[in-house]
Amino acid sequence: EHLLQLLRHERQLLERRGALIVRQLCELLEPRDVFVTLARGLTAEEDLEFASQMVQTLNLIVLTATEAIDLRLQLKQSIRHAEGAALFQTLYPAWSHNPVALLSMCLIAQAYEHASELVLQFAAIEIELPFLLAIDKLVQLLETPIFTHVRLHLLEPEQHPFLLKALWGILMLLPQSPAFHTLKNRLASVPELGLFRLQLSAKGSAFSSTSASEKSIDFRNLLKTYQGVQEKHRGRLIKAAQSRRQKKS
Repeated sequence: EHLLQLLRHERQLLERRGALIVRQLCELLEPRDVFVTLARGLTAEEDLEFASQMVQTLNLIVLTATEAIDLRLQLKQSIRHAEGAALFQTLYPAWSHNPVALLSMCLIAQAYEHASELVLQFAAIEIELPFLLAIDKLVQLLETPIFTHVRLHLLEPEQHPFLLKALWGILMLLPQSPAFHTLKNRLASVPELGLFRLQLSAKGSAFSSTSASEKSIDFRNLLKTYQGVQEKHRGRLIKAAQSRRQKKS
């Protein structure tokens, strides 16, 4: 709580040394405890812009920092083990402040169906440069060893159809850019035989890749949480726009 208060009032400190401070905390304390505590604090955070920025910082640590290796392993097992599922559901409300960070967490957790639902929710977001830069960064990260398990799942599109849907959705959000072509080339490498089998499955019946273990997480309720948080962010943007108009008049 004290750390969040400090970083809230010292934004330059958050931008310059926020990640380093959190990583050092993870060296001194249990990383899971650090992130769970920060996530719970951010869930109740009233400064929505700060919450989004803080989640972006925390998410990059989860995805890339050596101090967060155990945390990543737990998240990768979110839909198979109770410990990972509990961590995923604890982080989710805070991560809802930053749509792209939440999407990346769903991908690393192999919650592909929910990831595809989130991408569709992005239609309600005001697409601005920071959002596009975050999507661009996510595409770059998808090409790193962190997401090797996700890329390997592209070898079995019939087993992971919602992963394809999520990635194609991301592609549709991107402007013509290096990130667009990187992701397009990656999707072009999906085996044709697997796509053919996926088409047969789709013709046969309503196909779903949701496993029994994945059903243990209430994704429908989590989606409502995300929508509620994003509604607050939309309200903040509307108020900010109204305030600017009043100042001009």
